[in-house]
Amino acid sequence: MTTVTRFLRSADELATSTFDRAFEAAHNPWRHLGALAFLCLVLVVLSGIIAYALYDTSVSGAYQSGLRLQNDPSGLGRLLRGLHRYGADACMLLTLLHLVREGLRGHFRGVRWFSWLTGIPLLWLLWIAGITGLWLLWDERAIFSVTATAEWLQALPLGADLLARNFLSADTLNDRFFSLIMFVHIGMPLLLLAAMWVHVLRVSRVRIWPPRSLTRASLGMLALLALLVPVLSLGPADTGHVLQRLSIDWFYQFVHPLVDLLSAQSAWLLAAVLTLTLALLPLLRTREERPRVAARVDPANCNGCSRCVADCPFGAVTMVVRTDASRHPAQAQVDSALCAACGICVGACPSATPFRRGEAMVSGIEMPQTPVATLRRELQRKMGALTGAHKIVVFGCRQAADFDVLGDAATAVLTLECAAMLPPSFLEYAMRMGASGVLIAGCRESDCEFRLGDRWVKERLLGQREPRLRASVPLDRVEVVWSGRDMLDAGAAVTKLRSRVLDLTDPGAHHPERINTK
Repeated sequence: MTTVTRFLRSADELATSTFDRAFEAAHNPWRHLGALAFLCLVLVVLSGIIAYALYDTSVSGAYQSGLRLQNDPSGLGRLLRGLHRYGADACMLLTLLHLVREGLRGHFRGVRWFSWLTGIPLLWLLWIAGITGLWLLWDERAIFSVTATAEWLQALPLGADLLARNFLSADTLNDRFFSLIMFVHIGMPLLLLAAMWVHVLRVSRVRIWPPRSLTRASLGMLALLALLVPVLSLGPADTGHVLQRLSIDWFYQFVHPLVDLLSAQSAWLLAAVLTLTLALLPLLRTREERPRVAARVDPANCNGCSRCVADCPFGAVTMVVRTDASRHPAQAQVDSALCAACGICVGACPSATPFRRGEAMVSGIEMPQTPVATLRRELQRKMGALTGAHKIVVFGCRQAADFDVLGDAATAVLTLECAAMLPPSFLEYAMRMGASGVLIAGCRESDCEFRLGDRWVKERLLGQREPRLRASVPLDRVEVVWSGRDMLDAGAAVTKLRSRVLDLTDPGAHHPERINTK
């Protein structure tokens, strides 16, 4: 992990831990920004469909359409209009926060470059959809925004003056203008949905929807806001008079004061520079960056079980027809362009067990930089160097922190690319070699650098997912801590585990219990 990446990850973990004080880790909204943005987009689309049925796309009826919803005595019109407007604002805010968080976590490089790059146009599509929606109200705010946007577009050689000349004068304004804006306003969300599908195309098991608790809370908050702070139209638009001072929607109309502050040309230049900078971030490289080497399949040891396919977080592993004379009909195949080199597939492979005989043991799927045989030899070497009656083995995730600082005369530390790279059988093997307890330390809960690592670890250890930890392994000698970069938390977990195994030295005190995965 590079120095810059460590700093950015620390900033993200600070924000995450702040929200963790109020929410459970799995329900922390900071971890579901993209899903919450999608929820808001769906809300806006659904409420927009109803609003469209009630909208009059004419010069005389556009403004009145908004007033009818605003003055609906039942309050349903006010609720509909508020959900549509506040949902759009929340979608933009959450999308920007999602972009910032992914940037802080360095998720613009490696196999994530495609998702990052395809996410950039979403901001432009969302902005166009939002600002054209504000125009359809055709009040004083709308005429100001349309006029200001036309003037901004005139800085480009696109003939934008046609908009002002053909639509925005009292003599030429007609129903075609509202039909055009409605076409754009409806078309952009459709493009957004298609672009979002492309955005997550290379990600398996995508969290499209936030947890139900967050969904209910978000919808309830938006509904309450819509009723308590209703969205109101200003006075009707007057093409002969544009107000110079009025309230604006800062989520979508921020460009107007920006143009006034700078200039039309400078605003375009700033937008181009920011967009280009985001697009070029995947090309950023540092000397400290660890080279990514894709997983490799060994057909002779692959039985075609497809567990690696099920567990891969980026869909890099597929099953293909075998290339050898084995009795198994299929074998795994790794797409190196999609492989994140996380090693999760190794942890899923049934042949990745240290109990196999032979020094040159090879798993069905391996990480070339850390083969299973090398991991076994390293465990044997470090266990042999430990002293004391109560030895602890720590398997730490490289992406979370440098857990080597936990090592001492009674504690061996082994580093993995991801906590889920560890085959469960290694825990039993370590105990058979004399370890009193085993600690697995990784990224924050529900915040695995490789998306699914913490989930697979918990399910494998609890016997809910293959390969399972054998029932004979005493779970009270296993501790799992999702400490991230918090070394105090990780150190406390080691102390807690050592204290527990000390108590277990008395056979009468041995009471197996459910594994602690906190």
